[in-house]
Amino acid sequence: MRRDLLWLTAVALVLRLVAAWLVEFPPYTDPAYYLVVAQQLAHGQGFTTPVLWSFLEVGGQLPADPTLPVAAFGHWMPMTSLVAAAGIWAFEGVLGTWRAAQLPFVLLSTALVPFTYLVSRELYPSRSVAVAASVLALLAGPFLVYYPQVNNIALFGALGAGALWCAMRAVRTERAERAGWWLVGSGALAGAATLTRVDGLLLLVPLVVGWWLARQRVAGGWLPVAWLVAAAGAFVLVLAPWLVRNLSEFGAAFPSAGGHTLWITSYNQQFSISADPSPGSYLEWGAVNIIGSKLAAWGELLGRVAVLLGGLFILTFAWGLWVERRRRELAPFLAYFAAVFVAMGLVFTFHAPKGAFYHSAGAWLPFAIPLAVASLPGLASALGRWWPFLRRPQTHRFLLVAGLAGALVLSVAGSASVLAQWWSAHGRLAEAAGYLRGAAAPADRVMAYDPAALHFEVPLEGVAPPFDPFPVIGQVVDAYDIRWVVVTLPAGESRDPLGLWDGAQALDSAGNHPDFLPADPAYEAPGVRVYRVTPR
Repeated sequence: MRRDLLWLTAVALVLRLVAAWLVEFPPYTDPAYYLVVAQQLAHGQGFTTPVLWSFLEVGGQLPADPTLPVAAFGHWMPMTSLVAAAGIWAFEGVLGTWRAAQLPFVLLSTALVPFTYLVSRELYPSRSVAVAASVLALLAGPFLVYYPQVNNIALFGALGAGALWCAMRAVRTERAERAGWWLVGSGALAGAATLTRVDGLLLLVPLVVGWWLARQRVAGGWLPVAWLVAAAGAFVLVLAPWLVRNLSEFGAAFPSAGGHTLWITSYNQQFSISADPSPGSYLEWGAVNIIGSKLAAWGELLGRVAVLLGGLFILTFAWGLWVERRRRELAPFLAYFAAVFVAMGLVFTFHAPKGAFYHSAGAWLPFAIPLAVASLPGLASALGRWWPFLRRPQTHRFLLVAGLAGALVLSVAGSASVLAQWWSAHGRLAEAAGYLRGAAAPADRVMAYDPAALHFEVPLEGVAPPFDPFPVIGQVVDAYDIRWVVVTLPAGESRDPLGLWDGAQALDSAGNHPDFLPADPAYEAPGVRVYRVTPR
């Protein structure tokens, strides 16, 4: 076992370092925003941000006092930036800002591979299952390149998987005191995971399941109840300082919870500052649309599970969920996976397919992958009723190798596609930044679809345009005294989602022109236009 752990960890570290090395910049909005705040923290400026990645940061509306910088994390949770800030503080002088911020996530995502091996060996006796599961954990579809970036995938994966493992250990333990301490550990890690992603609250489900099953296993009922209270206390203790900060800063523990999260009828509606999603407007959308959107979301999430499990193993995973449904030590994981899958489609209907489900997947993958691999012989043997060839152990080994080969191809192809998109988007943003370095004054503010990523290239304060008609965008331009509007196009597109590419000639759905833009850009390159805004 020790030898396996050594070579798997070494291979994982090398591949994570290579994946990190291939990306020299924050590749999309999440890493860029986390990095901006991490820099502020590391340099003594606290939880502040000079950019608004969206108006969700300030309550989903134009503030009464539009100003920059603002308090950070009015929507997201802070732990990712805290971890990145630690990397910057310790290694910025040696590695530079971005590489120093990447380093903790390289190490965390590396650790998930041997962790998957250990979970597999704990649940199943086969060494080949553990090694194969570790290989799948190393790949995990596009996570091959996502894991070591400055995002919350690896961090939430490590904390959430730790919380699940502690709950599982509590179920396996016969001594009440030891089970209780495992529950406390699960609660503390669930709290830390919630500081990384708000859906970490769902990790309370396996905690309660773990307590219930441990309670049946150990002697005496009162002690397990006391330990459940202690576990809940550990969760609250970890989370409480941040909630107190939010209450002080924003007047609410979770300041962005509400309409722009729960009652939207399309993904982009959350970025509007003129729309006011409410239960009434949501119900007016109609039962057919509401039910259809949730069924469509769950269908997309099944596809996401298939990608993360390497394709073929989605079938064996489904088989394993059914066959192992009564296995006690798996109950915390099974309950958590079910809770996440249901909640993502039911509550976060439009967020989940766009990335929310992926971002939470690192917590359940170290348990789902061993279950999927270990279930392959059982599914093949069951199908062998109709095709006896599938019952042979040699066939099982062949299917395992073929499945791993397919997972490798799927992961490499998906990761290459993601990298190409990142490089293309960054190249266009870097073009705009190159112009602004010479043309913009240090105090100028900019509007861009990804102001945090632009800030990494040229340190200008900025905001993202709201997903609204041009008159509303014009209000934002005036309120924040915007001097430059940067428009970049995705590869293969001829215009941007809001139509800002066309300058003063553009028309929105109501027939409005963007009177805040001139007719011609101050700078233009393939896929890039930079407009100079004249104060009105």
